[in-house]
Amino acid sequence: MTSKNRTVQKSYRKREFLYLILWGFALVVGSFVFLYLGYRIDQAYQTEPFFMIGLFLLAVAVCIGKFYQVVWRTWAEQELRESEQRLFSILQGSPIATFVLGKDHRVIYWNGAIEALSKIKAEDVIGTSHHWKAFYNIQRPCMADLLVDEALDAIPQWYSGTCTKSKLIAAAYEGMDFFPVLGEKGKWLRFTAAVIRDSSGYVIGATETLEDITEQKQAEEELIKIKKLESLGILADGIANDFGSLLSAILRNIFLAKISVDDEDKTLEQGLEIAEKASLQAKELTNRLVTFSKGGNPIRKSTPLVPLLREMAAMTIHDTNILCQFDLPDDLWNVDIDDNQIKEVIRNLLKNAREAMPDGGMIHVRAENIVVSTGDNLPLKEGKYVKWSLVDQGIGIPREHLEKLFEPYFTTKQKSSSTGIGLGLAMSYAIVKKHDGLINVKSEQRMGTTVDVYLPAAQDNDRYASNNKYFDDTNRERILVMDQDAVMRDAAEIMLHFLGYDGDFVRNPEEALQHYRTALAANRPYRAVILDSTLPEGVENVLRALRQMNPQIKAIIAGGGDHDVHLTDFRTQGFSGAVVRPYTIDDLRAALAP
Repeated sequence: MTSKNRTVQKSYRKREFLYLILWGFALVVGSFVFLYLGYRIDQAYQTEPFFMIGLFLLAVAVCIGKFYQVVWRTWAEQELRESEQRLFSILQGSPIATFVLGKDHRVIYWNGAIEALSKIKAEDVIGTSHHWKAFYNIQRPCMADLLVDEALDAIPQWYSGTCTKSKLIAAAYEGMDFFPVLGEKGKWLRFTAAVIRDSSGYVIGATETLEDITEQKQAEEELIKIKKLESLGILADGIANDFGSLLSAILRNIFLAKISVDDEDKTLEQGLEIAEKASLQAKELTNRLVTFSKGGNPIRKSTPLVPLLREMAAMTIHDTNILCQFDLPDDLWNVDIDDNQIKEVIRNLLKNAREAMPDGGMIHVRAENIVVSTGDNLPLKEGKYVKWSLVDQGIGIPREHLEKLFEPYFTTKQKSSSTGIGLGLAMSYAIVKKHDGLINVKSEQRMGTTVDVYLPAAQDNDRYASNNKYFDDTNRERILVMDQDAVMRDAAEIMLHFLGYDGDFVRNPEEALQHYRTALAANRPYRAVILDSTLPEGVENVLRALRQMNPQIKAIIAGGGDHDVHLTDFRTQGFSGAVVRPYTIDDLRAALAP
């Protein structure tokens, strides 16, 4: 109750008290007047004092009745005022947004909760019919308006599919809908409206309550996304293995055909290259399916994020007309992640930004340390996070597509050989979710897109020493291949990539020693080296030099055939394994096995 209302109420009570005193005095005076009149009549007619007593009793009865009427009316009005005040206090103190309309569609009550929801003050709307401005851009009836007019047939016209008759309250209707004008991004509301009737049963108004269920809807949508990804993972698990075996056979035979084709047969060579590229694209799809089916629990460790962002940006926008601008602080915290999975997320997001700018432009990559608390309204646990963002200048994403953006196979891009199939963002969402992080997308058409990714900070944050160094990618093992034949190097690259390895490929011992020495100095050692035994200068010297750098080196000899003496006795020469050139994927897998 406001101070103004309290002052008015005190003044009203004083007037009522004086009014009762005056009425009491008037009734007493009136009684004695009637007593005197009765006495005069009895004196005039020389009779017994019947008239005096009768008129006095009549006067007393009338006075008592009138006094009771005044007191009862005063009490009833006071009770009505107190009842209204209680109702006002209940509505005003309710955490549920509520407003009440009269029969003329003018607002009678507009409580504090709906003020906070709509940002419209009660004094600006009470007594008017402008309540629709709180929920819509154009004038249209709310549910309470339809109930006031008893226009039940018009409900489907304005609330098609979102409104039903209440199961709890007679003559009430409830539903839920999205209101874009509320807040920055709009809000989901559950609303219930019911009529107000007088004692005769006539409609005199309606009340409507509104509950913000935006967080609940977001949680439901998150659960639906997770269920879809889980279903896709089950499907992928059954497909990936069989598909991988088929691709292994296809790539092996393409490789054999490439090394067997004559140099003059350019047409066949070009056809094999096309088949090889298509097979590698299919292999990439297989790897993504495997990420869904078997990559459920990331192998997390404290990792600097800056080198990852720079490395993937350099790889993704290479040979394009797009520039990349970095805003990455030196004191950025390390993050607790599986580096290979997060690299895939960065690659997918950068690829989408690149494809959104076919005519070129700028991608801004920025990051910052943040501490998330409950007041931030983020679906994250409280704690330290690194928030990194990609901002492009592309065509933007329509609002109706934002909710579907992370659904598997959803894409707004035209299908082509250069675009994906709509799995990249879904996979990125799944990876970030499994890292206890969050990925948000904000976009407007022709205004570009901003993608924010939150990743949990590592507990042992050795941030100052590591973020400006090159990333030590130890999860994805690397192989060094030395082969004088360019076709064999290309074939080895295909097969190693298919088997899940990264590789460096050199032509001679000098390059091999230089790469190995650099890798050791950068703390990025190779898991194994594959050496071509057909080199004119042989492999004994290079193997000896490699063992001097790393006595535990795993060296594999690639011989020229059964007649190659290196293959018949490779272990005594210091090699851990041997393959026959041209080797197959199965040969390579077996040789690299622990």
